[in-house]
Amino acid sequence: MKITHLDVHQIGLGFRNCVVAELQTDAGITGFGETVLKRHSKTVEASIRELGRYLIGKDPTCIEDHHEKMYRDSFWVGGPLHASAISAVDIAMWDILGQSLGVPIYKLLGGPTRDSIPVYCHCAAGDEPDEFASNLKDCQRRGFHAAKTTLPVFYGSGKSDTGYSGLRGSIEPTRKETEFVPTSAIDRIADFFAAGREAVGPDFELAVDCHGRLSVANAIRLCEALQPFGLMFIEEPVPPENPAALAEVTSRSSTPIAAGERWSSVYGVQPFLDCRAVSILQPDFVNCGGITSGKKIAALAQSHYIPICPHNPNGPLATAASLHVLAAIPNCFMIESIGSALDHELHGQMVDDPLIPHDGHLALPTRPGIGMRLLPDAAERFPYQAFRGWR
Repeated sequence: MKITHLDVHQIGLGFRNCVVAELQTDAGITGFGETVLKRHSKTVEASIRELGRYLIGKDPTCIEDHHEKMYRDSFWVGGPLHASAISAVDIAMWDILGQSLGVPIYKLLGGPTRDSIPVYCHCAAGDEPDEFASNLKDCQRRGFHAAKTTLPVFYGSGKSDTGYSGLRGSIEPTRKETEFVPTSAIDRIADFFAAGREAVGPDFELAVDCHGRLSVANAIRLCEALQPFGLMFIEEPVPPENPAALAEVTSRSSTPIAAGERWSSVYGVQPFLDCRAVSILQPDFVNCGGITSGKKIAALAQSHYIPICPHNPNGPLATAASLHVLAAIPNCFMIESIGSALDHELHGQMVDDPLIPHDGHLALPTRPGIGMRLLPDAAERFPYQAFRGWR
Protein backbone atom coordinates (compact mmCIF):
# COMPACT_ATOMS: atom_id res chain seq x y z
CA MET A 1 0.00 0.00 0.00
CA LYS A 2 1.31 3.44 -0.97
CA ILE A 3 0.20 7.02 -0.35
CA THR A 4 -0.89 8.43 -3.70
CA HIS A 5 -2.27 11.87 -2.81
CA LEU A 6 -2.29 14.39 0.04
CA ASP A 7 -4.91 17.13 0.34
CA VAL A 8 -5.61 19.72 3.04
CA HIS A 9 -9.04 21.07 3.99
CA GLN A 10 -9.62 24.29 5.97
CA ILE A 11 -12.88 24.01 7.93
CA GLY A 12 -13.93 27.15 9.81
CA LEU A 13 -15.77 25.48 12.67
CA GLY A 14 -17.07 28.05 15.14
CA PHE A 15 -14.16 29.96 16.68
CA ARG A 16 -11.38 27.88 15.08
CA ASN A 17 -10.20 26.46 11.77
CA CYS A 18 -9.90 22.68 11.74
CA VAL A 19 -7.03 21.96 9.35
CA VAL A 20 -7.64 18.44 8.03
CA ALA A 21 -5.03 16.35 6.22
CA GLU A 22 -6.43 13.76 3.83
CA LEU A 23 -4.16 10.92 2.73
CA GLN A 24 -5.33 8.71 -0.15
CA THR A 25 -3.79 5.34 -0.95
CA ASP A 26 -3.64 2.95 -3.89
CA ALA A 27 -5.59 0.44 -1.76
CA GLY A 28 -8.66 2.68 -1.78
CA ILE A 29 -8.25 3.59 1.91
CA THR A 30 -8.33 7.26 2.86
CA GLY A 31 -7.09 8.55 6.21
CA PHE A 32 -7.99 11.81 7.93
CA GLY A 33 -6.10 13.75 10.58
CA GLU A 34 -6.84 17.13 12.13
CA THR A 35 -4.78 19.89 13.66
CA VAL A 36 -5.78 23.30 15.03
CA LEU A 37 -3.23 26.10 15.27
CA LYS A 38 -5.36 29.18 15.80
CA ARG A 39 -4.12 32.33 14.03
CA HIS A 40 -1.72 30.29 11.85
CA SER A 41 -4.06 28.00 9.89
CA LYS A 42 -2.80 28.92 6.43
CA THR A 43 0.81 28.56 7.54
CA VAL A 44 0.25 25.08 8.96
CA GLU A 45 -1.58 24.11 5.76
CA ALA A 46 1.52 25.02 3.76
CA SER A 47 3.65 23.00 6.17
CA ILE A 48 1.40 19.94 5.75
CA ARG A 49 1.61 20.24 1.96
CA GLU A 50 5.40 20.37 2.19
CA LEU A 51 5.35 17.06 4.09
CA GLY A 52 3.51 15.60 1.11
CA ARG A 53 6.72 15.79 -0.92
CA TYR A 54 8.16 13.19 1.45
CA LEU A 55 5.02 11.10 2.02
CA ILE A 56 3.77 10.53 -1.55
CA GLY A 57 4.79 7.05 -2.66
CA LYS A 58 5.53 5.82 0.88
CA ASP A 59 3.87 2.96 2.78
CA PRO A 60 1.53 4.72 5.28
CA THR A 61 1.80 1.88 7.79
CA CYS A 62 5.49 2.61 8.57
CA ILE A 63 4.35 5.36 10.93
CA GLU A 64 7.23 5.44 13.42
CA ASP A 65 9.82 5.65 10.67
CA HIS A 66 7.97 8.42 8.85
CA HIS A 67 7.41 10.35 12.08
CA GLU A 68 11.11 10.33 12.96
CA LYS A 69 12.20 11.29 9.46
CA MET A 70 9.67 14.14 9.17
CA TYR A 71 10.88 15.45 12.52
CA ARG A 72 14.67 14.97 12.14
CA ASP A 73 15.12 15.53 8.42
CA SER A 74 13.56 18.98 8.64
CA PHE A 75 16.83 19.98 10.37
CA TRP A 76 14.89 22.74 12.22
CA VAL A 77 13.46 20.25 14.72
CA GLY A 78 10.64 21.10 17.07
CA GLY A 79 8.26 24.00 17.32
CA PRO A 80 4.46 23.99 17.19
CA LEU A 81 4.17 24.82 13.49
CA HIS A 82 6.17 21.81 12.31
CA ALA A 83 4.76 19.58 15.07
CA SER A 84 1.18 20.50 14.14
CA ALA A 85 1.76 19.57 10.50
CA ILE A 86 3.33 16.26 11.53
CA SER A 87 0.39 15.67 13.89
CA ALA A 88 -2.19 15.93 11.12
CA VAL A 89 -0.49 13.44 8.79
CA ASP A 90 0.50 11.15 11.68
CA ILE A 91 -3.14 10.82 12.75
CA ALA A 92 -4.17 10.21 9.14
CA MET A 93 -1.63 7.37 8.85
CA TRP A 94 -2.93 5.77 12.06
CA ASP A 95 -6.43 6.07 10.59
CA ILE A 96 -5.28 4.21 7.46
CA LEU A 97 -3.55 1.52 9.52
CA GLY A 98 -6.63 0.93 11.68
CA GLN A 99 -8.90 0.72 8.65
CA SER A 100 -6.56 -1.67 6.86
CA LEU A 101 -6.67 -4.04 9.85
CA GLY A 102 -10.35 -3.47 10.67
CA VAL A 103 -9.77 -2.22 14.25
CA PRO A 104 -9.94 1.09 16.16
CA ILE A 105 -6.60 2.84 16.63
CA TYR A 106 -6.50 2.18 20.39
CA LYS A 107 -6.42 -1.56 19.65
CA LEU A 108 -3.09 -0.95 17.90
CA LEU A 109 -1.70 1.01 20.89
CA GLY A 110 -2.03 -1.86 23.37
CA GLY A 111 -5.79 -2.11 23.72
CA PRO A 112 -8.23 -0.21 25.90
CA THR A 113 -7.58 0.39 29.59
CA ARG A 114 -11.11 1.74 30.10
CA ASP A 115 -14.51 1.83 28.39
CA SER A 116 -15.01 5.58 28.43
CA ILE A 117 -13.12 8.81 29.17
CA PRO A 118 -14.31 11.47 31.63
CA VAL A 119 -14.75 14.85 29.95
CA TYR A 120 -15.03 18.41 31.21
CA CYS A 121 -16.65 21.33 29.42
CA HIS A 122 -15.88 25.03 29.06
CA CYS A 123 -17.91 27.60 30.94
CA ALA A 124 -17.79 31.34 30.29
CA ALA A 125 -17.17 33.37 33.44
CA GLY A 126 -19.45 36.23 32.44
CA ASP A 127 -19.28 39.77 33.82
CA GLU A 128 -20.32 39.03 37.39
CA PRO A 129 -19.96 36.14 39.86
CA ASP A 130 -23.67 35.35 39.77
CA GLU A 131 -23.51 35.03 35.97
CA PHE A 132 -20.68 32.51 36.33
CA ALA A 133 -22.75 30.60 38.87
CA SER A 134 -25.68 30.48 36.45
CA ASN A 135 -23.45 29.31 33.59
CA LEU A 136 -22.04 26.52 35.76
CA LYS A 137 -25.51 25.36 36.71
CA ASP A 138 -26.29 25.07 33.01
CA CYS A 139 -23.19 22.87 32.52
CA GLN A 140 -24.41 20.70 35.39
CA ARG A 141 -27.90 20.42 33.89
CA ARG A 142 -26.36 19.24 30.60
CA GLY A 143 -24.81 16.27 32.37
CA PHE A 144 -21.23 17.43 32.97
CA HIS A 145 -19.50 16.83 36.28
CA ALA A 146 -16.59 19.22 35.68
CA ALA A 147 -16.08 22.59 33.96
CA LYS A 148 -13.27 25.04 33.29
CA THR A 149 -13.36 28.77 32.76
CA THR A 150 -10.72 31.15 31.52
CA LEU A 151 -9.43 33.60 34.10
CA PRO A 152 -12.30 35.89 35.19
CA VAL A 153 -11.61 39.63 34.90
CA PHE A 154 -9.01 38.85 32.21
CA TYR A 155 -11.56 36.95 30.08
CA GLY A 156 -15.22 36.03 30.09
CA SER A 157 -17.19 39.20 29.48
CA GLY A 158 -20.38 38.98 27.45
CA LYS A 159 -22.43 36.13 26.03
CA SER A 160 -20.70 32.97 24.76
CA ASP A 161 -22.88 30.83 22.50
CA THR A 162 -20.08 28.36 21.88
CA GLY A 163 -19.44 27.80 25.60
CA TYR A 164 -15.89 29.17 25.23
CA SER A 165 -14.39 32.15 27.05
CA GLY A 166 -16.66 34.95 26.04
CA LEU A 167 -15.24 38.35 25.14
CA ARG A 168 -12.21 40.10 26.61
CA GLY A 169 -12.43 41.12 30.22
CA SER A 170 -11.57 44.42 31.89
CA ILE A 171 -7.81 43.72 31.84
CA GLU A 172 -6.58 44.38 28.32
CA PRO A 173 -5.42 41.30 26.40
CA THR A 174 -1.96 42.66 25.62
CA ARG A 175 -0.98 43.35 29.24
CA LYS A 176 2.25 41.47 29.91
CA GLU A 177 2.73 39.13 32.85
CA THR A 178 5.43 41.49 34.17
CA GLU A 179 3.21 44.59 34.15
CA PHE A 180 1.07 45.87 37.00
CA VAL A 181 -2.16 44.02 37.75
CA PRO A 182 -4.54 45.74 40.22
CA THR A 183 -4.21 44.20 43.65
CA SER A 184 -8.00 43.91 43.82
CA ALA A 185 -8.09 41.66 40.74
CA ILE A 186 -7.14 38.51 42.65
CA ASP A 187 -9.89 39.06 45.21
CA ARG A 188 -12.33 39.76 42.40
CA ILE A 189 -11.44 36.46 40.71
CA ALA A 190 -11.95 34.65 44.01
CA ASP A 191 -15.46 36.11 44.22
CA PHE A 192 -16.35 34.32 40.96
CA PHE A 193 -15.24 30.96 42.33
CA ALA A 194 -16.95 31.50 45.65
CA ALA A 195 -20.23 32.01 43.79
CA GLY A 196 -19.51 29.11 41.44
CA ARG A 197 -18.73 26.65 44.21
CA GLU A 198 -21.85 27.61 46.13
CA ALA A 199 -23.96 27.13 42.99
CA VAL A 200 -22.78 23.64 41.99
CA GLY A 201 -21.84 22.15 45.37
CA PRO A 202 -18.76 20.20 46.47
CA ASP A 203 -18.98 17.29 44.03
CA PHE A 204 -18.77 19.29 40.80
CA GLU A 205 -15.18 19.87 39.66
CA LEU A 206 -14.00 23.42 38.86
CA ALA A 207 -10.87 24.53 37.03
CA VAL A 208 -9.42 27.79 35.73
CA ASP A 209 -7.19 28.47 32.73
CA CYS A 210 -4.90 31.50 33.16
CA HIS A 211 -3.41 31.41 29.62
CA GLY A 212 -0.02 32.26 31.12
CA ARG A 213 -1.14 35.80 32.01
CA LEU A 214 0.46 36.08 35.47
CA SER A 215 3.87 36.62 37.00
CA VAL A 216 5.16 34.03 39.47
CA ALA A 217 4.23 36.27 42.42
CA ASN A 218 0.69 36.92 41.18
CA ALA A 219 0.24 33.26 40.28
CA ILE A 220 1.11 32.27 43.85
CA ARG A 221 -1.32 34.88 45.17
CA LEU A 222 -4.04 33.46 42.91
CA CYS A 223 -3.39 29.91 44.11
CA GLU A 224 -3.69 31.07 47.72
CA ALA A 225 -6.91 32.98 46.99
CA LEU A 226 -8.55 30.03 45.22
CA GLN A 227 -7.43 27.36 47.71
CA PRO A 228 -10.70 27.42 49.72
CA PHE A 229 -12.77 26.45 46.67
CA GLY A 230 -11.15 23.07 45.97
CA LEU A 231 -10.31 23.48 42.29
CA MET A 232 -9.48 20.43 40.18
CA PHE A 233 -6.54 22.37 38.75
CA ILE A 234 -5.17 25.81 37.88
CA GLU A 235 -3.92 25.83 34.29
CA GLU A 236 -0.96 27.75 32.84
CA PRO A 237 -0.64 30.31 35.65
CA VAL A 238 2.60 31.67 34.13
CA PRO A 239 3.92 31.75 30.53
CA PRO A 240 5.04 28.42 29.06
CA GLU A 241 8.77 28.87 28.44
CA ASN A 242 10.39 28.63 31.89
CA PRO A 243 10.35 25.32 33.83
CA ALA A 244 11.79 26.85 36.99
CA ALA A 245 9.15 29.59 37.14
CA LEU A 246 6.30 27.10 36.80
CA ALA A 247 7.95 24.76 39.30
CA GLU A 248 8.06 27.57 41.87
CA VAL A 249 4.31 28.12 41.51
CA THR A 250 3.63 24.39 41.72
CA SER A 251 5.74 24.04 44.85
CA ARG A 252 3.77 26.83 46.56
CA SER A 253 0.28 25.66 45.55
CA SER A 254 -1.91 23.10 47.27
CA THR A 255 -4.12 23.14 44.16
CA PRO A 256 -2.76 20.96 41.32
CA ILE A 257 -1.06 22.95 38.55
CA ALA A 258 -1.74 21.86 34.96
CA ALA A 259 0.17 22.85 31.82
CA GLY A 260 1.61 21.50 28.60
CA GLU A 261 -0.53 22.50 25.61
CA ARG A 262 2.27 24.70 24.20
CA TRP A 263 5.09 22.13 24.49
CA SER A 264 5.44 20.63 21.06
CA SER A 265 7.47 17.45 21.53
CA VAL A 266 8.51 14.83 24.05
CA TYR A 267 11.79 16.74 24.29
CA GLY A 268 9.96 19.95 25.22
CA VAL A 269 8.04 18.16 27.96
CA GLN A 270 11.11 16.56 29.53
CA PRO A 271 12.56 19.58 31.45
CA PHE A 272 9.19 20.42 33.01
CA LEU A 273 8.81 16.89 34.33
CA ASP A 274 12.40 16.76 35.55
CA CYS A 275 11.84 19.74 37.86
CA ARG A 276 8.32 18.69 38.94
CA ALA A 277 6.78 21.78 37.37
CA VAL A 278 3.35 20.23 36.74
CA SER A 279 0.88 18.05 38.60
CA ILE A 280 -1.25 17.36 35.50
CA LEU A 281 0.17 17.27 31.97
CA GLN A 282 -1.91 18.76 29.14
CA PRO A 283 -0.31 17.98 25.78
CA ASP A 284 -2.37 18.75 22.72
CA PHE A 285 -2.02 15.63 20.61
CA VAL A 286 -2.68 17.60 17.41
CA ASN A 287 0.14 20.07 18.17
CA CYS A 288 2.84 17.85 19.71
CA GLY A 289 3.36 15.29 16.95
CA GLY A 290 0.11 13.35 16.84
CA ILE A 291 -0.67 9.91 18.21
CA THR A 292 2.92 8.67 17.83
CA SER A 293 4.38 11.47 19.94
CA GLY A 294 1.39 11.59 22.29
CA LYS A 295 1.88 7.98 23.37
CA LYS A 296 5.55 8.70 24.15
CA ILE A 297 4.70 11.82 26.16
CA ALA A 298 2.14 9.84 28.15
CA ALA A 299 4.72 7.16 28.95
CA LEU A 300 7.24 9.80 30.03
CA ALA A 301 4.63 11.38 32.31
CA GLN A 302 3.73 7.97 33.72
CA SER A 303 7.34 7.51 34.83
CA HIS A 304 6.88 10.67 36.93
CA TYR A 305 3.45 9.55 38.27
CA ILE A 306 1.76 12.38 36.37
CA PRO A 307 -1.64 11.99 34.66
CA ILE A 308 -2.56 13.14 31.15
CA CYS A 309 -5.44 15.57 30.55
CA PRO A 310 -5.11 16.67 26.91
CA HIS A 311 -5.74 20.20 25.71
CA ASN A 312 -8.64 19.81 23.27
CA PRO A 313 -10.88 22.78 22.39
CA ASN A 314 -10.68 21.33 18.89
CA GLY A 315 -12.76 19.64 16.23
CA PRO A 316 -14.18 16.11 16.12
CA LEU A 317 -11.22 14.34 14.47
CA ALA A 318 -8.83 15.85 17.02
CA THR A 319 -11.11 14.77 19.85
CA ALA A 320 -11.20 11.23 18.49
CA ALA A 321 -7.41 11.10 18.11
CA SER A 322 -6.98 12.20 21.73
CA LEU A 323 -9.50 9.61 22.87
CA HIS A 324 -7.61 6.80 21.16
CA VAL A 325 -4.43 7.70 23.05
CA LEU A 326 -6.23 8.12 26.38
CA ALA A 327 -7.98 4.80 25.93
CA ALA A 328 -4.65 2.96 25.69
CA ILE A 329 -2.67 4.52 28.55
CA PRO A 330 -2.85 3.87 32.30
CA ASN A 331 -2.43 7.52 33.34
CA CYS A 332 -5.57 9.02 31.79
CA PHE A 333 -7.05 11.86 33.88
CA MET A 334 -9.77 13.48 31.74
CA ILE A 335 -10.26 15.14 28.36
CA GLU A 336 -11.17 18.73 27.57
CA SER A 337 -14.09 19.70 25.34
CA ILE A 338 -15.98 22.88 24.60
CA GLY A 339 -19.10 20.90 25.40
CA SER A 340 -21.77 23.37 24.30
CA ALA A 341 -24.85 22.33 22.36
CA LEU A 342 -23.68 24.49 19.45
CA ASP A 343 -20.25 22.89 19.37
CA HIS A 344 -21.76 19.41 19.39
CA GLU A 345 -23.96 20.45 16.47
CA LEU A 346 -20.94 21.77 14.55
CA HIS A 347 -19.03 18.52 15.11
CA GLY A 348 -21.99 16.64 13.65
CA GLN A 349 -21.90 18.82 10.56
CA MET A 350 -18.20 18.10 9.96
CA VAL A 351 -17.99 14.31 10.43
CA ASP A 352 -20.40 11.40 10.11
CA ASP A 353 -20.17 9.99 13.65
CA PRO A 354 -19.06 12.63 16.19
CA LEU A 355 -18.36 11.81 19.82
CA ILE A 356 -21.08 13.22 22.09
CA PRO A 357 -20.68 13.09 25.89
CA HIS A 358 -23.17 11.31 28.11
CA ASP A 359 -23.16 11.71 31.88
CA GLY A 360 -19.78 13.43 31.78
CA HIS A 361 -18.04 10.75 29.69
CA LEU A 362 -17.13 10.01 26.08
CA ALA A 363 -17.52 6.41 24.94
CA LEU A 364 -14.68 4.91 22.92
CA PRO A 365 -15.09 4.81 19.13
CA THR A 366 -15.80 1.32 17.81
CA ARG A 367 -15.37 1.76 14.06
CA PRO A 368 -12.01 0.94 12.41
CA GLY A 369 -9.30 3.59 12.34
CA ILE A 370 -10.14 6.93 13.90
CA GLY A 371 -13.82 5.99 13.88
CA MET A 372 -15.35 8.75 11.76
CA ARG A 373 -15.25 10.15 8.24
CA LEU A 374 -15.02 13.77 7.12
CA LEU A 375 -18.24 14.78 5.37
CA PRO A 376 -17.36 15.56 1.73
CA ASP A 377 -18.84 19.07 1.65
CA ALA A 378 -17.68 20.22 5.11
CA ALA A 379 -15.05 22.64 3.78
CA GLU A 380 -17.57 24.26 1.41
CA ARG A 381 -20.20 24.66 4.13
CA PHE A 382 -17.68 25.94 6.70
CA PRO A 383 -15.00 27.91 4.83
CA TYR A 384 -11.73 29.15 6.29
CA GLN A 385 -11.95 32.13 8.65
CA ALA A 386 -9.15 34.64 9.33
CA PHE A 387 -9.01 34.83 13.13
CA ARG A 388 -7.20 37.44 15.17
CA GLY A 389 -6.14 36.73 18.71
CA TRP A 390 -4.26 37.81 21.79
CA ARG A 391 -2.67 36.21 24.82
